[in-house]
Amino acid sequence: MRKFAKRLSVSTISVQRAYTELQKDGIIECYEGKGSFVAAGVSKSSLKDYLLREVEEKTKRNIKIAKQNGVKLTELQEFIKVFWNEKD
Repeated sequence: MRKFAKRLSVSTISVQRAYTELQKDGIIECYEGKGSFVAAGVSKSSLKDYLLREVEEKTKRNIKIAKQNGVKLTELQEFIKVFWNEKD
């Protein structure tokens, strides 16, 4: 998890929380000493649906914050274009 956190430039605690949430939601199964794997029975479409719900939830939260702080729609759209085209 430390290597993954470093690669993503986030804290190890954040990665642990994400894994815990994914495990709680039945998306992954974690095995000590072996790693984490997509849970048996999770199809690509259900995984995509899960990820889209997560994106939707976070997007709503960020739009609310943007509105509260006077960010205009055009500014937000520009942020999205910049980040979308950013290389990982």
